[in-house]
Amino acid sequence: MKHRLRRLTALLAVASVLWGIPGNAAADDPAILADNVFTLGQIEVTARSEPVRETTTDSVTDADMRTFNRDTVADALNLTTGVTLSRSGARNEQMVFVRGFDIKHAPLFLDGIPIYVLYDGYPDLSRFTTFDLSRLIVSKGFASVLYGPNTMGGAINMISRRPDKALEGNAGIGVASGDTFTAYANFGSNQGKWYIQGGASYLDREYYQLSDDFEPTEDEDGGRRENAYATDQKINLKIGYTPSDGNEYALSYIRQDGEKGTPPYAGNDPSARVRYWRWPYWDKESFYFNSRTALGEKSYVKTRFYYDTYENSLHSYDDATYTTMNKRYAFKGAYDDYTLGGSLEAGTELLSGHFLRAAFHYKKDVHREKDAGEPELDFRDEIFSLGLEDTITLSENLSVVVGASYDWLSPVSADDYDSDTGSISDFPTEETAAFNPQISVFYNISDTGILHAAVAGKSRLPTLKDRYSYRLGYGLPNPELDEETSVNYEIGYQDYFAGRIFFKTAVFYSDVSDYIMAVSVPDPDDATKTVDQNQNIGDVNLWGAEAEVSVRLLDNLEYGLGYTYTDWDNRSSDEKLTDIPRHKIFTHLKYSPVERLSLLASLEYNARRFSDSDGETEAGSHTLINFKADCALYREIRLEAGVNNLFDRNYEIDEGYPEAGRNYFANLTCRF
Repeated sequence: MKHRLRRLTALLAVASVLWGIPGNAAADDPAILADNVFTLGQIEVTARSEPVRETTTDSVTDADMRTFNRDTVADALNLTTGVTLSRSGARNEQMVFVRGFDIKHAPLFLDGIPIYVLYDGYPDLSRFTTFDLSRLIVSKGFASVLYGPNTMGGAINMISRRPDKALEGNAGIGVASGDTFTAYANFGSNQGKWYIQGGASYLDREYYQLSDDFEPTEDEDGGRRENAYATDQKINLKIGYTPSDGNEYALSYIRQDGEKGTPPYAGNDPSARVRYWRWPYWDKESFYFNSRTALGEKSYVKTRFYYDTYENSLHSYDDATYTTMNKRYAFKGAYDDYTLGGSLEAGTELLSGHFLRAAFHYKKDVHREKDAGEPELDFRDEIFSLGLEDTITLSENLSVVVGASYDWLSPVSADDYDSDTGSISDFPTEETAAFNPQISVFYNISDTGILHAAVAGKSRLPTLKDRYSYRLGYGLPNPELDEETSVNYEIGYQDYFAGRIFFKTAVFYSDVSDYIMAVSVPDPDDATKTVDQNQNIGDVNLWGAEAEVSVRLLDNLEYGLGYTYTDWDNRSSDEKLTDIPRHKIFTHLKYSPVERLSLLASLEYNARRFSDSDGETEAGSHTLINFKADCALYREIRLEAGVNNLFDRNYEIDEGYPEAGRNYFANLTCRF
C-alpha cells in the first residue's frame, strides 16, 4: 500500500508538469540538450574552446542518458569505451571498471566533491540515478591532480544541472517489466544575478523477470527473481548567486533514500555461500557549497565545502522466508557515517603561455557501525592532498600539461572489539603518504586532429575496511597497510572528418605495485587454522586499447561503435583478476523515417570474465540487443517504448547472479 500511494503521488505531480506546461524548445536540438551544465562542478576543462582537455576524458550527456534509457550511473557509464559494467552479486551492487581499475581506484565525485562510501570505497552505483544530472565525465589514467587523492585509475565526476533560462525543466513517467515505475521532474529558473535548480525522482521495482532459458536451482525457481526489489527516491535543490561575470556562489542540498533486497546465489559453485540479505534503508544526505571568485581578468579562486551523512542497515536472515535470525551468519547491522571537508583551488594565466592551477584538499571520515547486541565501534580518518598543475602552451599546435600531488592519510582512531571478552581497545594507527607526478603532451596535427601521450604516477590510500576489517570472522586486520601505486601510460588520437565522422582511440598500459591482496596467514587465536589478511604484495600489469567512431550517414541516420580491449598479468601470484572482460563492444543505429519518429537499435557484447580469484567460476560471454521507438506527440511531449534483451538471453555479470531476461518499458517525457 505504501508503494502504491507513493506511485500515485509521483504520477499526479509529474503528470501535472507534463500536461500543464507547453514546450518551447526542440527536444532533439543538440545545442539545447547540451546546456544546463553546472560548470563550477567540473575539474577537467571540457569547453569547446579548449579541445586539448577533451582528449583525456569521455562524457555522457543528459541526452545520451535519456536516449539509451540509462537510469543509473553505472548503466550510463557503460556507454563509454574503457569502462565495463560490473556487479557485486552478493551485495546486489552495480559497479564499473575503468581500464581494469574498479570504482575504489577510480572514485566517484559530484561536482568535484568526493562522495565514495568512506568505509570501503565502493559506492553502489545503482543507488545513484541520472535523472538530475547534466552529464558524466570520465577521466581515465591521466586524471587531473586537482581531483585530490585516490585517482589511481581515473575519476568519475557527476555534473549536476544549472538553469540557463527564466523557466526550464524536464519531466517523465514510465513503467517497465517487473512492476517497475519511474517518475522524475527537474525545474530551473535563471534570473540573471541568481538562479534556482531543483528536482525529484522516484524509481521502484518489485522484481525482474529471468530468461526462459534459466535453469532453476535450489534457491531460485525461475520466473520472478527472488528478493530483487529496489526503491530509490531523491530530491535536490541548488540556489546560486552570480553577482558578475566570473563570480558564482552556489549552495546545494541532496537527499537520497533507498531500500533493496539481495537476490540469493543461484549458481553451481558448491563452495558459494547463499546469503539471505535485505537492506531496509540506504540513505544519504548532502550539503555542498561551490564558489568561484574572479581575481582580475586572468586569475580566480574556487572553493568546495561539503558535509555528507551516510546511513544504511543490513539484515541477514536464516533462510528464504526472511523471518528469523537464529543462525550463526544471521545479524542486524547498521552503519552511521559522515564525512566533511573542503578544497581550495586557485588558478592564473598571468604568466604568458601558462595556465597554472593549485589545489588543497581536506577530508575527515567518520565511520560508526553497530551489530545487534554489540557496542558501537568508531573509526576516524583525516586525508590531505596538495596538487599543482600547469598547462603550458609551447606553440600554436603544441601544449604540455605537467602536474604533481602529494597525498597523505592520517588515521585518528579505530576501535578493536574482542567478542570473547566484550572489551574495546585501540588499533595502532599508521600514517601513509604518496607523491604523484604526471605529464602529458598534446599536438594538434590539424584543425580537428589531436595526438597526445601521457605518463602519470598515481596512488590509492588504503580504506578503513582494507586496514581494520575482520571480514565477518574470516579475516585479520592489517593497520600497517601502505598505499597502492601505479604508473599509467597512454597514447591517443582523435579527429573529426567532413563534419560527419568523429573518431577517437587510445592505447594504455598500467604498471601497478603494492597492490592490496588477501594472503592466507595463521589464525592468531587458533594455530590449526588460517585467515585472510590484506597485504601490499600485488604486482599487476593492465593494458589494452579503445576506439570509438560516430558517423552521421544521412541527415536522418546515425551510427556509433565503441570497442574496448583490456588484458592483465598478475605477476605476484596465480590469482585471477575478476570482473574484467577482455572484449567489450557497444554499437547502435538510430533512424528517423519521419520528423516525429525515431527508431533506435543497440547491441552490446561482453567477453567472459572470472568471478573469483582462483579462476574456478566465471560469467560467460553475452550479447544483448535492445530496441526502442520514440514519437513526438505534441510539441515537446514524447512517448517512447521499447524492449531490452530482445532475444531473452540468459546471462550473468557475476557468476550465480542471473540478470533480467527480455523486458519491456514505456515512458512519457516532456522538456520545456
